[in-house]
Amino acid sequence: MILKKAENLKYIFSTIKSSFLPAFFLFLGLLLFYSQNPFSFTFSAVMHYSFLIITAFTTAILLISGRSKPLFSLVLGIVCYFIINTLKIKYGSEFSSSAEFRCLCFVLPLNFIFLYFLPQSHLSQPRNKYLLFGLLVEAVIWTHICPLFNNVPHIEISLEAMPLWACTLWVVLLAPLAINISFKNTIINTGLFYADSALFLGMIYADTASGQTTFFLSFALILFCVTLLHLHHSYHNDYLENVGSKIAYLTQANTKFPYKYTIALFSIDNHDKLLKVLGSKKLTVLEQMVVNRIRELPYEMSLYRYNDEELIMVFKNEDANHVKEFAENIRRNIAAAEFVFATMKSIKITISVCVSEKTRKDLDANEVTERTHNALQKNHRFNCNIVTVA
Repeated sequence: MILKKAENLKYIFSTIKSSFLPAFFLFLGLLLFYSQNPFSFTFSAVMHYSFLIITAFTTAILLISGRSKPLFSLVLGIVCYFIINTLKIKYGSEFSSSAEFRCLCFVLPLNFIFLYFLPQSHLSQPRNKYLLFGLLVEAVIWTHICPLFNNVPHIEISLEAMPLWACTLWVVLLAPLAINISFKNTIINTGLFYADSALFLGMIYADTASGQTTFFLSFALILFCVTLLHLHHSYHNDYLENVGSKIAYLTQANTKFPYKYTIALFSIDNHDKLLKVLGSKKLTVLEQMVVNRIRELPYEMSLYRYNDEELIMVFKNEDANHVKEFAENIRRNIAAAEFVFATMKSIKITISVCVSEKTRKDLDANEVTERTHNALQKNHRFNCNIVTVA
């Protein structure tokens, strides 16, 4: 019970930490707008060009890093910004009652909630090419369905520029996003919730240059900081939750590890066969379950990713003999466990482990790990479900 409360408290603090910067930029936008509105022409121009520079810089980073989820949201925000400015030129102060703006108020939140719950993936994956094509098709369709909103009765009740029905739609669609980060907090998801909220405010106050530039700039700043935070997190952490990357392992081994430590390098047996049977997504889920199972055991250790097939357990201030006993118990526990997927399909697996202690001959952690990796690969050719010492 105490451990569960501690985990819940840790998750709450993690959510607050990942929400701090996005919430700060959203609050800054609100503070700036309500304290300075209306802005001078010069200040509005500075905000406008700041939005363009930040979005261009963020787009370049996302394209280079291949982060599809925030990229598509950023592009939608940029397109929305230019559409509103075009409508202002075309209709003047009456733009908010135009069919195009009302259609934009309806279509935009539907796109954002779809992108929000879309799984994170690299931009080069074929699915994202189809998604991009779908968005282009939607843009063409949007130009044709806009006239239909002329037939929708224009209700005068509105919240600033946005019709009340559109505000209600945005609130209804933002609610699942807020609920989602309460249960599944990630840097990207949390940032997108605050970015979408900033864009919502930008749509509400689109009839003022101050409101539009302020909240669209907040939107851009949130995605910019979220992108940098996500890249930093990805550099030091693997996609498996709370598992450090190889870079993090080598860095911490040289700066934070004590002089005496032992590593246990392990991999799931028949990894290639399981990849063909389960597929990459289910195999990732299986590895997550294995990691969680290991963490439930009463051993003080740190876990890191070494490569696609192998992970590292680090036992500080422990010698190879003790760690071999720990690894043997872990191996037995994994072999006895039954791993159940969400589809209720279960599977039993085994792991092989190689243990190695850092000695005086080892210059750094890289030498220890290379020795252990070579020994594990050699033993794996002939045996599975074993624990050896390198």
